[in-house]
Amino acid sequence: MAVLALSHPRYCAIAFPPYTYIPGQSPHPITDPQGHSHRPPDTHPPAKCYFFPHQWTRCDDYLYGCDLYNHGYWWEAHEAWEAQWQLCDKSALHGQFLQTLIQVAAAHLQLYLGKLDGVHRTLARSTLHARYVLEHLDGDFFMGLNFRTWYHAVTRYQSSARQHALADYPYIALLPEESI
Repeated sequence: MAVLALSHPRYCAIAFPPYTYIPGQSPHPITDPQGHSHRPPDTHPPAKCYFFPHQWTRCDDYLYGCDLYNHGYWWEAHEAWEAQWQLCDKSALHGQFLQTLIQVAAAHLQLYLGKLDGVHRTLARSTLHARYVLEHLDGDFFMGLNFRTWYHAVTRYQSSARQHALADYPYIALLPEESI
């Protein structure tokens, strides 16, 4: 079950895990034998394939990460995107974009846990990557996401001193495939 009752259209058909990982409140997904993604010792995670940014509509890891993020599975979204980040040029636009998504998901988890210092540190790091993306974008969109608008909504949501409303949550709204 997700930590928030977020509702947003799905981008892929991969089922959500039975719970979202909350440190100290649920089993660690990988290292705990009761974890939703536990692998026995000496087993490797499934192999991932690199995809080019223009192929984003066919990358289930990316789309699943967007679904997880939009439904409050922030640790799991981080993991889905990190699998792709590990395969790309981390200093290029693609890597900087994925790193921003990863750190924003981590900041949301920190916010949920009430760790405001962690939120500020994580967002400060994400801002460095986001600036790179914003400086190198050709327009506002990258991998189906209006990055400029989304990242502005993220910073506004995370820096708000008031209670966070689901109506203000910075969903990842990807372009419909037919719009591309």
